[in-house]
Amino acid sequence: MNVATETGSWRRILGTLILAVLLEQLPWSGWALALRPDFVLVGVLFWTLHQPARISFGAAFVLGLLADFQDGTVFGQHAIAYVIGVYLVLFLRLRLLQFDPLRQAAQLFPIFLAVQLAVLLVGWLAVNPPTGLAMLLPVLSSTVLWYLVALLMRLWHGKGMQDRA
Repeated sequence: MNVATETGSWRRILGTLILAVLLEQLPWSGWALALRPDFVLVGVLFWTLHQPARISFGAAFVLGLLADFQDGTVFGQHAIAYVIGVYLVLFLRLRLLQFDPLRQAAQLFPIFLAVQLAVLLVGWLAVNPPTGLAMLLPVLSSTVLWYLVALLMRLWHGKGMQDRA
């Protein structure tokens, strides 16, 4: 394997994850905040699916702690949930790689839902019960974001993007 290719891949992964963190920091408010997808989760799960040797549990946990810090939530809330999401993607990885972007997004919807429910459960156990179902809206927007990212990457790189260095 070429070292330049490996470095480029690390730069690409790190760049997209930094972009996801920066998108989370934008001044979201009102309905935009309620509908904001979990950019970091989508990035972590995307790279876990396509580069499992490079991004997995440790990166998910650290980025989850960063998401907790950014959102001002219970420390470890997103970290636990992101690790659950990574586990589910790794468990279903071979199946997910066979689908086109639309079916892949449909398969990831329950994973996004499980992650959001884990976030809500840990927050409920630590602080107070969640109020309303609007807290589940990021599941829908994250699924739509996944579809758009997967479609863009498929158009840009072609179908055989997985397991490239």
